[in-house]
Amino acid sequence: VTVAATVAAQPPSRARATDAMVEAASALLATVAGGPGGTEAILGFDKGKNLALALDDEAREDWAYWPTERVGVPLDLMNAEQRRLTQQLLTSLLSARGYLKVVQIMQLEQILGMLDTAGLPRGVGHYEVVLFGKPSSTEPWSWRFEGHHVSLNVAVAPAGVSVTPSFFGSNPGEVRSGPLTGFRVLGAQEDLARELVLSLSAAQQTKAIVSAEAPRDIFTGNIGKPADQWDAWRASLRPQGIAVTELNEVQQHWVRRILDEVVGVYRPELSTDFLRSIEPTTLSFAWMGATERGAPHYFRLQGEDFVFEYDNVQDNGNHVHSVWRNKSEDFGMQLLGEHYRTSHRRAE
Repeated sequence: VTVAATVAAQPPSRARATDAMVEAASALLATVAGGPGGTEAILGFDKGKNLALALDDEAREDWAYWPTERVGVPLDLMNAEQRRLTQQLLTSLLSARGYLKVVQIMQLEQILGMLDTAGLPRGVGHYEVVLFGKPSSTEPWSWRFEGHHVSLNVAVAPAGVSVTPSFFGSNPGEVRSGPLTGFRVLGAQEDLARELVLSLSAAQQTKAIVSAEAPRDIFTGNIGKPADQWDAWRASLRPQGIAVTELNEVQQHWVRRILDEVVGVYRPELSTDFLRSIEPTTLSFAWMGATERGAPHYFRLQGEDFVFEYDNVQDNGNHVHSVWRNKSEDFGMQLLGEHYRTSHRRAE
């Protein structure tokens, strides 16, 4: 299953989405240009140099979903216009549902910032945007918006758009005190998967529940791993659990609902193609850990290329990490490769 919409010519709806990205990214880039050959700097920080990197810069695949230093320009160092354009760039990519999730995850940093005693870079101002290559409707380029518990990695080419790795996390997974008690940013994915696993017969659960213990984190993450191990999951992580073809019609409905929740964070012009390219009956569903709400657990939907992981184990089952990966299309691998191959043939 190939999730990226890589077709010869973009339909008008998707072209509108990519044009909106190019417009927002180009306008953001123009704010740091400072005139021909110039850049904008603040407190010794060169915004132009940090915002615009080469498409082949090794940092493009160095994504992180934990509090750490990153390439790019943080919201803290942007002026009002740059922040506005960053929000415009996000809304060119995300659906209303997805944009709201990103904002809500960022707002949780305010709570963590008050509780943190380790001196980690916390707060809304520590989310950063970076461009790889020059925004264009005719040439490939890429961009990332990233901070604690959000990593959106977007590759754009004339043939389409790739959006994986696509990471959303939440700490706490559920607010358990104060005026927002009960609030859950990523609760829908968990609830749908629990509906599915609890609907399984005893024989089905024997296949689907592959471990009584849930892993501490997602398998496809790169935290604490050397760079040469970042892609090891492509070979080592195999589909587990129960094949979706072994589920009844109602149970397959829950699978489709989970997929819609995962992919639907992106604009309909993009997510419609993504969903069309994922065939649910080629996937397998695996669950690890407890099935009761509030206890540590993990689930995964996986096919040949498509992988979605949801892990809620840390902090006694109240700290969510979720990620959509694609073996052949992460960081626009296939999309950009196809562009370079066809462009090279035309040049010859």
